Amino acid sequence: MRICLLFSLLCSALLPLAAQDKSAQDKSVRLPTDTAFKCPKYPSQAESMRLQGVVMLQVTTDGHQVADVKLTSGHPVLAPEAIKNVQTWKFADHAPTTFNVTYLYVFEGAFKRDRVTKCDAKLELPSKVTVSSKEILRF
Repeated sequence: MRICLLFSLLCSALLPLAAQDKSAQDKSVRLPTDTAFKCPKYPSQAESMRLQGVVMLQVTTDGHQVADVKLTSGHPVLAPEAIKNVQTWKFADHAPTTFNVTYLYVFEGAFKRDRVTKCDAKLELPSKVTVSSKEILRF
């Protein structure tokens, strides 16, 4: 019960910051258009640990693809999968840029597969990705 409360407080504190960061980002940086990507997966170790969390990345592109990724914050079990996934992204031609990406890992049950992206994650590319475990966390 305490863990659930702590997670809720953490998310409620981080999500407004992510939203503020995104609004500031939208004003100063024109985000590139994703043209190709692999569907993100919930890390199996995190799933077995029943671990949820937020991973924040700073992504730099070379005008076509991801050139560099820096971990801004996130659990060490969740972060590698987010970094691995963002490195698969390709973009329409654009000026090289740097922007922030937020990955949310949650236990909300399997999301319905999107007909366009063919992914069962919620993709708001290139700024936000929500990945849910097939399980629903109950308290």
